[in-house]
Amino acid sequence: MHIKQKQSNRLKQYDSYVVGYYGMQNSGDDALMYSTLWGAKHMLNHKRISLGLYGVPDKGLLVSHQFPLHQQQAFPGYNRLTHYRAALQSSNVIFGGGSVLHSESDINLKRHMLKLAYDRKSRAVGVSLGPFANVAAEKACALFLNECPFVGLRDKESLAIAQAIAPQANAKLTFDLAPTLLYSTQVPVPKARRGIALALCPVAVNAFGEVDIHAERERITQIARLIETLYHQTGEPITLLTFNGHCQLGDGQINHAIFNKLCGKLPLVVKPYDNNPLAVLKDLGQYQAIISMRLHGSILGYLAQTPVISINYHSKCTGWCQQIGLADKYQYSADEFSISAISQRINDGLKQGFTAPQLSVEDALSQTLLNWSNDYE
Repeated sequence: MHIKQKQSNRLKQYDSYVVGYYGMQNSGDDALMYSTLWGAKHMLNHKRISLGLYGVPDKGLLVSHQFPLHQQQAFPGYNRLTHYRAALQSSNVIFGGGSVLHSESDINLKRHMLKLAYDRKSRAVGVSLGPFANVAAEKACALFLNECPFVGLRDKESLAIAQAIAPQANAKLTFDLAPTLLYSTQVPVPKARRGIALALCPVAVNAFGEVDIHAERERITQIARLIETLYHQTGEPITLLTFNGHCQLGDGQINHAIFNKLCGKLPLVVKPYDNNPLAVLKDLGQYQAIISMRLHGSILGYLAQTPVISINYHSKCTGWCQQIGLADKYQYSADEFSISAISQRINDGLKQGFTAPQLSVEDALSQTLLNWSNDYE
């Protein structure tokens, strides 16, 4: 065993390999990447960090090496082999944030990476569990939870799942990773906030998991009416944010459909995707309010201390609202929301002030640091 350990140590070029859904043109994943890199550097004191990144290399990231991943692989298994190589060359693997534990093959890939890294200080941070694709995925997740030295779970629902399927695992309730962005930047206090921003996403699907075109068109029409109502009642300019810049799966189609409906009727700006979450965070600090369907639109808005109206299309959005104690009057279902109710809440907030979330940003920072605990017992 001692000889194997020495041979393994010779292969290690990096203190950690940071991996997630990074580089896929999603501001939420960008925020998780920046936050994970911050934690590896400042909380774990890792000097040599490698990163798995889709798309083109990012020269602005201060890491020792970027392992290229591809959505269109050169050959089947290319990304898997890249992950194996990266894990073999790293002392630890850090799975950084998001909904990354739901399919059997992907979870088993993560289990293999843990074994190749060899060190017993790898971790998953700020992650959520499920929904699982099938029973096999749930069983694979139970094995992962028992094999990963530390798992920081960002919500109570994930903790309940972990306790049910892997009661002996070292899985703790922590928080989303994004608050640590505030250690990397200072959100400027605007002299005067201006405008209302919307972070929308396409979500209407039918019973077969396919896009329900009719439902999506109806929802776009409803949102366009909401924007018209807001503008005529408040006089505030409207901005459509692009949190996901993917050409097919991103926010572009819904944003441009709404823009085409309202073009010429009111001041409307569509902001393009920005791969720097620190810049996105600063931008969100300038608005009077944000209406968000995107989870990290709500999270970054909260960190910028901008009032958020959350239109929830997924349980993770509802869970976030509960975590921070967002007032019920600021939460709506994406399936059915009232234009008059939302516009009234915005109007009341602009005139009388918005009700702040119960959880302070300072307390959120304390909770997110639990992801970097040294509890390996």
